[in-house]
Amino acid sequence: MKCGVLILFLLGVGSAQAAGDYRCLVSAAFQVNTQGERNEEILAPMIGAEFTVDRSSGLMVGDLKNSYVTSPKVIDSGSEENSFKVLTLMKNDITSNVYVLTIEEFQDGPIKPFVFLNNSYVYHGTCEHF
Repeated sequence: MKCGVLILFLLGVGSAQAAGDYRCLVSAAFQVNTQGERNEEILAPMIGAEFTVDRSSGLMVGDLKNSYVTSPKVIDSGSEENSFKVLTLMKNDITSNVYVLTIEEFQDGPIKPFVFLNNSYVYHGTCEHF
């Protein structure tokens, strides 16, 4: 009986850790200019920006966001083999936007690289579970 309780406890601990949200820090950012080249100057103020990601909904909150009119959709919750992936498609009568977040959950260690695409803006850095 005690062994069964211990197993259930350990399973619960593992599930809670796997479901932990991310805290992320932007280490580089750029926009692709009209010549198809990187323009880092325009997004330089975003270096050091922070945001969090709710792993269940994919919602980003903080200096970078992925939800304005529509909600994000978690495409892959990540694993030892796959990245955590979130896609948001926003379209209204005025404009359309595509937001894609990828966090390399499969990387060893507590720090996971991320890439966030906001149309022609590219942000990357690291995330960790909290």
